[in-house]
Amino acid sequence: MTLGQNIQAARKAKGLSQETLAEKIGVSRQALGKWEKDTALPGLDNLQALAAELGTGVDALLGAQAESPEAPAVTLDALRDLLAARDAEEKRRRRLWGGAAGAAFLVLAGLLAGTALQYERQINALNQNYAAIQSSYAAQQADLSAQISELQDAVRMGETTVLDWRWMPADKLHRDAAGSWMPVQVQVTPRTAAEGTSARLAVRCGDDTQLYEMTAAPDGSFAADGIVFTVGSTYELSVQWTADSMTTSEGLGTVDFNDEMTEPTIVWGAAGSSLDFGYSVRRVGNKQYRLTLTCYPVEVQVDAPPWMQLAQVEIDLRLNGDAGEPTATAVLDCEGEYSYGNSSRTESVWNGTFYDDAVINGWEYDGETLPKYVVRVTDTNGNVWTEEMPLTEK
Repeated sequence: MTLGQNIQAARKAKGLSQETLAEKIGVSRQALGKWEKDTALPGLDNLQALAAELGTGVDALLGAQAESPEAPAVTLDALRDLLAARDAEEKRRRRLWGGAAGAAFLVLAGLLAGTALQYERQINALNQNYAAIQSSYAAQQADLSAQISELQDAVRMGETTVLDWRWMPADKLHRDAAGSWMPVQVQVTPRTAAEGTSARLAVRCGDDTQLYEMTAAPDGSFAADGIVFTVGSTYELSVQWTADSMTTSEGLGTVDFNDEMTEPTIVWGAAGSSLDFGYSVRRVGNKQYRLTLTCYPVEVQVDAPPWMQLAQVEIDLRLNGDAGEPTATAVLDCEGEYSYGNSSRTESVWNGTFYDDAVINGWEYDGETLPKYVVRVTDTNGNVWTEEMPLTEK
């Protein structure tokens, strides 16, 4: 029987479907089907996994076990048993030599000679069968190695190498007692991909490696969901391509997931600006104060990680602490964005004004709480970051 027929027979004997067996050894049902039809060969690791799941040996799947009960089994244990039996018979012959009569000795010697000859023939048969199995196994290994080499050559020639990859948030940044974490999606685009190619993403953090099935998109890319990055952890990413039952792995890169990758940096006043953020207070009556700003236009620069898409930037003017509504709010407009040098971050400039025709003499002020600006940066995923800048009296 062929290798495929042996696999199929062993699978049916175990009462397993193709889907169940394929899932147990981590391959697709189509790959297992090709093995059983002898249109493709399993790798060495897959062959050993098949033997383990089916409760048999690799030599049995290769069809190298004895087909008749008279032929000796090709195992080292059987070989050792035969040698031990021959040694036992020789010791017995030496003991009988000294005490047996001449006639009995001749009869016994003939029997021992026949037994020794029989065992000698069995040992020779064992050696021949074992050598045949070794030769067949070596041929199978050479054939599989050749196929793997061809696929690796194809990878080196750029036929299945990664053209591009990236990670992006799948939800906003979460914070709890254990730390900060974010659900993400990883997208991988191969240079070329044969029809039927599947992919899995391997994410390693420390000694732990998680595998994620990747979904093919119409544009030829593959995406993996359900991944969580924790702030302060480093992740090594690689992708496993499977085509025609052959699997290769390619490293993608390392993600050092830190605060810089999850939060924007806010700079008050872009380079070259002369904005003066301050206030003045005028006393009106006995215990009343009116506050006016020394510069109504405001400008901030937002330095954001590459995945972040900003939706809105606002600045609140708070005169009486955080209680109640802000005294005024300026909604800023983006005047442009850019990247500089080798930085992967994006900088954008936002400006607006607190000027209001209705506020002629300034805002009512308690005269005690330190006024401040509170900037709110919101991205398209709904994440909100805030930062405060106290104002000084001018």
